[in-house]
Amino acid sequence: MSSPPTEPTRRLPRSLWLGLGVPAFALLVVMPLLANTDVYVAGIPLLFLWVFACFPLTTLCLKLAWRMDRKHYPEDTPNASESEEVSR
Repeated sequence: MSSPPTEPTRRLPRSLWLGLGVPAFALLVVMPLLANTDVYVAGIPLLFLWVFACFPLTTLCLKLAWRMDRKHYPEDTPNASESEEVSR
């Protein structure tokens, strides 16, 4: 068992902000601003379109946050010998 990473505190807040803060802001702050609009885009109310757009936005933010933070946790990424065994 390896020891915990020594330097994740510098990167963790940025990845946490990206992975959790951006989607939360998109839903909790922007959504109430769009709640009282009567704007339609392609026949869909803007509020519904925004909520549906937040699904891929959240996925993208979580993926980018993981990529930012992945190098601090090398035990979670498979090494070359394990990936060769899987491919056989």
